[in-house]
Amino acid sequence: MNLFRNMNLRDYYNILGVRQGAPDDEIRKAYRSKAMEYHPDRNHSEGAPEMFMQITEAYEYLTSHPHSRNITREEAESNYRAWVNYRQAEARKRAEAYAKTTYSAFKKSPIYKSTTVIDGTMVFLGLALAVTVIFMTIFGYSYRMRTAFTPREEPSPSLALVTLIIGVVYLVISFLYLSAWVAQQKRKKHSKFVRENKNQESV
Repeated sequence: MNLFRNMNLRDYYNILGVRQGAPDDEIRKAYRSKAMEYHPDRNHSEGAPEMFMQITEAYEYLTSHPHSRNITREEAESNYRAWVNYRQAEARKRAEAYAKTTYSAFKKSPIYKSTTVIDGTMVFLGLALAVTVIFMTIFGYSYRMRTAFTPREEPSPSLALVTLIIGVVYLVISFLYLSAWVAQQKRKKHSKFVRENKNQESV
């Protein structure tokens, strides 16, 4: 029995457990958590497959449908009816396919990868930490070499090299995350621009 055909916009938010008008990042985090909880490969209860398909359908709707957070109820219902004819059927078809895969395979799918949210604050903190490690390693080694009076007081070159390598590796990883974060911000701006344009066209 298909219980999801009569869902409305508010129900989509409720099924993911987020407030109506929640931002995309909050929707992604909610879906990621619920997908882990209800994927049939992990949850063997009778209602898990249907629940998984419902949350997947809701996620696809809320992240792809050109609804606005501030449009009227009549406009939202009109948009919903227009979308149902095609997008909902396609979303459910994909949800059913995901439900039949293993959870490991599902985690490699585009929809699961789309839920990844990179914390910009942590990215910049990581960069700062990597630069600090590199700077302190070089500065500390050179300072100890200048102030050492005997060979025994000189710092260990091998230890300094290992610390420097760790700092450089961490810096490279931080730059990769920074690149991914910048790309994510561009995608979010593009998605927002597209939604706003479509909403203006529908008014």
